[in-house]
Amino acid sequence: MLNNLSNSQKNALQIIFVFALLAGAFILLNYLGATKTSKTSSMVRFEVEASGGFALITLKSGDEYIFKSTTVTAPWSKSIKIKSGVTVYLTASNPTATGEITCNIILDGTPWKTESISTPKDGVACAGIVPFFFLGAGGPFFFSPGVFPGFPFVFSPLKP
Repeated sequence: MLNNLSNSQKNALQIIFVFALLAGAFILLNYLGATKTSKTSSMVRFEVEASGGFALITLKSGDEYIFKSTTVTAPWSKSIKIKSGVTVYLTASNPTATGEITCNIILDGTPWKTESISTPKDGVACAGIVPFFFLGAGGPFFFSPGVFPGFPFVFSPLKP
């Protein structure tokens, strides 16, 4: 069947095949999210749970901060939209010195950082750098500013 075609017709069919293959690859990559760009901000939810009913907290997240230990009733939470690349931290201690205390940082609805401790220890800290999120062909990838000279980003598949 293809033996009866001239060289120019075979070349034209090859070019059409290559374009069809490239179009299919682009559609697949688009469907998988590989063409999505990184985010500039994320919704970050800070949570503290304390079995004693109260906690002393400090919080730093961009322009929002609580530097002086503040007593809150547990469970406590606060949601803030934060730019990517911003360092966030939440500390919590248990003034009742009984039971357990837990801090959680939830990034865009997904648990991101968590720490829990029981008495006699009485303090926890959750911290991180809000990542630039990129949904690549293999799933979610997080890019966070790196700590090593010469490496601008730390690449971490699936979890930051």
